[in-house]
Amino acid sequence: MSLEKTRQHYDIAVLGAGPAGSSAALQAAKLGRSVCLIDRNAKVGSPVRCGEGIGYHSFIRHAGNRLDWTLNRIRQSIMVSPSGIKVTIGNIDESYILDREAMDSGLAAEAAQAGADLVLSTPIVAVKRTAGGTYECRSPERTFDAACVIIADGVESRLARSLGWNTALSLGDVESCAFCRVTSPLIDQDACVFFTGSTVAPGGYAWIFPRGKGDANVGLGIIGTQSGPGKARECLERFIDRELPGARVREKHCGGVPVGKWVRPLVRDGAMLAGDAARQVNSISGAGIHYSLYAGNLAGTIAAGSFSANGSIDYNKLRRYEAEWKKTYGKQQDRSYSLKEFVMKTDDAFLDRVASSLAKEPPDRLNYLRVFMRTFAGRPLLLLKAMKLFG
Repeated sequence: MSLEKTRQHYDIAVLGAGPAGSSAALQAAKLGRSVCLIDRNAKVGSPVRCGEGIGYHSFIRHAGNRLDWTLNRIRQSIMVSPSGIKVTIGNIDESYILDREAMDSGLAAEAAQAGADLVLSTPIVAVKRTAGGTYECRSPERTFDAACVIIADGVESRLARSLGWNTALSLGDVESCAFCRVTSPLIDQDACVFFTGSTVAPGGYAWIFPRGKGDANVGLGIIGTQSGPGKARECLERFIDRELPGARVREKHCGGVPVGKWVRPLVRDGAMLAGDAARQVNSISGAGIHYSLYAGNLAGTIAAGSFSANGSIDYNKLRRYEAEWKKTYGKQQDRSYSLKEFVMKTDDAFLDRVASSLAKEPPDRLNYLRVFMRTFAGRPLLLLKAMKLFG
């Protein structure tokens, strides 16, 4: 096959078909740019390494009113302290458990319907800026040229480093996570349950997110400074044996979740970062779906609007992506990082004292803001950040 037949040219190349990448490709294609959406996997949305939880308002704001992409409505949250004290939070915003396979594949399909070329089973092994200023995205068999490249291929991505970014994560800014699907009659189908404590998930937490019909996503994260080979999987197995004895367990996966600061800058010349590749994740909870949807929509829209009538691209216009991110979810993430830094210094006894105090309050009076106000009581700066983050 000739080189010309294996080389394709686009305005925008999007690397990674997760929520950030597919959203970016969808927006750019809808605005008339030629786009390719490339993913290393043969199937978009698989495997799922995610709790799949999201607030309804965030979901409809960034993905549209697509209840067909949801599995279960959550009516309350339960937090379990290290010694087993349960705190039921009944005053929560409408929340759902997503079907990530349906959402991710649906977003990618919508991008293709809008005109993007969806290219699967194609790992991009190198990204290089050419002398002419375009970007060469090379797979083992094909090469994709583009004036702009949006890198959105997840936490494991190394592609940004070749373009000058330092995306290395310190051990204190990444969690080693283990995930699985579980079927058990012991699962509360109305509540997301969170477990804390050094014996459960050192420096992190374990969770049970119900998907309906007796199923749940179950997982935990351990902060990198206290993890080691196989530790997250071992902790998860012990956790399931204790909390859901006799459960049917399947689809086990392990992976890293960034819980640090978002990468700066988000734009270098004609290259942009989005989603986990940009470390756009709530630092205290590890939640990132709504961040990725917003970042992808924003990156794709701004990239498409940065081209002139003659097809050239204005790099200065691309920088609006970082400016918009910084004053919205970027500010939220910075606040969550400050709160995470404090929580990491607490011990099991502190968490038990907070839980003991909260457990005395009626569930319908408790919301996330009240929980964090109690946690950061006596620390005015952190309390202000918690109020702005959860208020």
